[in-house]
Amino acid sequence: MNIEQIMKDLEKMGTPSVKKIFINHGVQEPLFGVKIADLKKIQKKIKKTTYFH
Repeated sequence: MNIEQIMKDLEKMGTPSVKKIFINHGVQEPLFGVKIADLKKIQKKIKKTTYFH
């Protein structure tokens, strides 16, 4: 999984309602509005495909 794939996945997972909530809490643009649970799914994918040498 590379950075381009990760960014595309984040953009797909984002919703306007979550984005609005984050903006109301002070987060500034740019943001996608991805739920924390969805971020954890991506985190698991990254851990499986990332190798540190």
